[in-house]
Amino acid sequence: MKYYDQHVHTNFSFDSNEKMENYMKLAGDNFVTTEHLEFNNPDAKNNDSIPDYTKYVAEIERLKKQTGKRIYKGVEIGMSAGQEDKIKEYLAHHTFDIKLLSFHQDGKKDYLDDVVTHMDPLKVTDDYYRLMWKGINAFHDADVLTHFDYGVRKLNLTSGQFSTTAGVLLTNIFKIAIRNDMAFELNTKSMYKYHNIGLYDYAIEIYKQLGGKRYTIGSDAHEVSFYEDHFRDAVEMLKAHDIHHVNVFRQGAMTVIPIDDVMEDI
Repeated sequence: MKYYDQHVHTNFSFDSNEKMENYMKLAGDNFVTTEHLEFNNPDAKNNDSIPDYTKYVAEIERLKKQTGKRIYKGVEIGMSAGQEDKIKEYLAHHTFDIKLLSFHQDGKKDYLDDVVTHMDPLKVTDDYYRLMWKGINAFHDADVLTHFDYGVRKLNLTSGQFSTTAGVLLTNIFKIAIRNDMAFELNTKSMYKYHNIGLYDYAIEIYKQLGGKRYTIGSDAHEVSFYEDHFRDAVEMLKAHDIHHVNVFRQGAMTVIPIDDVMEDI
């Protein structure tokens, strides 16, 4: 099976206008989108951002018939304090092939909001990873821990500053992720748009040394021009860390794909 992007958004997410059908020319035989589920979303005036599941499934079925491709259902779960019961209730009534777990906000601000750039970067870093630590303890029913660096994307931290401030917390977060069979995501938007390649080098090695064995590559695309963006570079980073496989998740199962096979596909 060919590898395919494990983190993609369409207009079923609150922050994307891209139609699912526009990805079809780029996608291979397998395709998935991972739409935002974000309760009490600061970027939506603290309203809940919930994908229209009925329309989502209908569009997938339409495109499957039209294209003959295997199209899977995915969700990016935005975890924030006090929302775990709502999340569990939603997931109990909606099925997905892949579930991403993300930490975007603290109930008052999204960590990509401009206000973050005017705050003490080390305090922001400490606050964010404490939030993530509490959150992943409260909820960890997911396949992939996404963009571990989301809260510091706009801070321009060095690896040294990051490790001093967040290293212990991140190690403990990864222990929970590994215990619950969650993959480490190489988020190419973080790595190349936000220039956090150094943080990924640092974090991959922690995850690996703790015994983590699952890895995904996701573009975090919100438009077709970023679909599978910089995947070859991400593969080279994995190889540099002596990691020789990646994973895909579908229909409740995890599949291992040798990294040499991925190189042939991209």
